[in-house]
Amino acid sequence: MNQTQTRPPLVRRAGEPDADELARMLSRLTDLSRYFRFQTAIGSPPREALLLRMLCPAGAAFVATREDTIVGHAMWAWAPGDTTAELAAIIGEEEQRRGLGIRMLSIAAADAISAGATHFLFVVSAANERSIRMVRRRWPEATVERDGTLLTFVAPARLPDQPEERPNVVDKQVGSLQRGEVTAAGELRPMDDVVPAL
Repeated sequence: MNQTQTRPPLVRRAGEPDADELARMLSRLTDLSRYFRFQTAIGSPPREALLLRMLCPAGAAFVATREDTIVGHAMWAWAPGDTTAELAAIIGEEEQRRGLGIRMLSIAAADAISAGATHFLFVVSAANERSIRMVRRRWPEATVERDGTLLTFVAPARLPDQPEERPNVVDKQVGSLQRGEVTAAGELRPMDDVVPAL
């Protein structure tokens, strides 16, 4: 492993200028990873409209980068309901199972809470056992409903590693991002949790 790979990715807010690099990351994913995230074919390269929805949602989007290469994406967007935010993330194959997904979901969750979210929504393929375990482990109080091959989880809005939302933790997460990039070092370790396929 070279020195560049040992440095943790940096997480920052995403925007339209990230479209080409995000398209490259999505195109390098396996068909199964893309299916678990989108529940449909997205094409390779993905359509511009999809990229713009991922980068400029009705909420906020974040990317993780190594050098200038995007290795992860997370977002939140307002869902039906006054204060429900849907959380979603996707991580490059080489970065999966190392905690980056949880780190990015924590950042997205903190941002959504600071915007007023009181509940989180996760839509997960019933075949995506790792993501289902992650949601149940990190948000054990979540309720779940099944609709065909999809499971819809609704949980109280809190950070995935906190028993309840603590304002000082949320303020620290959001404040770090407002100052620019933050390192993902605190979460990078081998683990079974992967990002929800939403």
